[in-house]
Amino acid sequence: MMKQTLGIIVCRETGVKKTPPFYETPYFLQLAQEARNWGMDIFVFVPTDIRWDERTATGWTVRFDDTWVKAVRPLPHLIYDRCYYHNLREYHFYQPYIKRLCSDPKVRLLGTPLKGKLQTYDILKQNPELHPFLPPTRLYQSPADVFECIAKYRGAVTKPNGGSHGRGVVAIIPAQEGYLVRGRDQQNLIVSRYFKNDRELSSWLDSFIRQSRYIVQPYLSLYTSDRRPFDIRILIQKNEHMQWEITGMAVRTGKPKSITSNLHGGGEAMNIHSFLETHYGQQEMDLILTQLHQISETVPHTIEAHHGTLVELGLDIGIDRLGRIWILEVNSKPGRTIFLKTGELQLRQRAVQLPIRYARALLEQ
Repeated sequence: MMKQTLGIIVCRETGVKKTPPFYETPYFLQLAQEARNWGMDIFVFVPTDIRWDERTATGWTVRFDDTWVKAVRPLPHLIYDRCYYHNLREYHFYQPYIKRLCSDPKVRLLGTPLKGKLQTYDILKQNPELHPFLPPTRLYQSPADVFECIAKYRGAVTKPNGGSHGRGVVAIIPAQEGYLVRGRDQQNLIVSRYFKNDRELSSWLDSFIRQSRYIVQPYLSLYTSDRRPFDIRILIQKNEHMQWEITGMAVRTGKPKSITSNLHGGGEAMNIHSFLETHYGQQEMDLILTQLHQISETVPHTIEAHHGTLVELGLDIGIDRLGRIWILEVNSKPGRTIFLKTGELQLRQRAVQLPIRYARALLEQ
């Protein structure tokens, strides 16, 4: 009997000589090990390496000794999208290839990727249950949008509509009759600038954002009492019964004076219960956990109702100094490294098992 195959599409890693030539190889190796337990294998390939006339692709698979081998395989019927775009140019380069896969009647993607932060916000806004947790969000069109946000909320944050890992995110806060700007640029380097008037800040915003698609949100005080930024990452995935389940929750804390807590920017990971016990009382901790579960159950169904099928979601949640909970970001291609860093290896194992089990259930239909 021929093995069932789960295809995985990726972007080619550029600028380094590496075999295989893509990101997330440790995760894909673990997927291959889990797939083996179910009589399946995985085939990782770049969408540009498809031969449509033959319906084959050149990619990589994993041997029984857990080594990678290059191979030419038939185009899989079921494909898991793990393409990460580091900039708009890369996104536009791959889109025609992704669209052809999506439109092929013989190919099914595990889930349809989300389009951007603003589009996701517009979907979530349609559910009244989520209104209390959504920070006001608008498309950046000019520096006037930032000044209006500052006037109303005493600070603004600008984010790339399609970015991740905290790249390109900056906070603009009134200070000393001018403005303090803190965050990270598109290369993930620290930004710390002071501008003495509106004109200087406007000029810098124009050069920083250029033609990129950005959003503007209020600046929220998402800090611990010792001024360390933090957020909560919730991983939600579909299981073999095609039902959503919360795989795990963990806390990411950033460096003092940073505005993001992303692990890629030097943040640290903590067990959520230990963190909440340290910084909140038992009663407040119970309320926070109840609200987090409510959000985790509501968000996937809301997005699927207006967007299409998903396989997993990463929710980034903030808690401000008044104890209010905010949905900061929803990611349809979440990482799971955080559970390794918290030492919760069983959660990490479950996070790897579920995409394979869900894929197997789809292949058996």
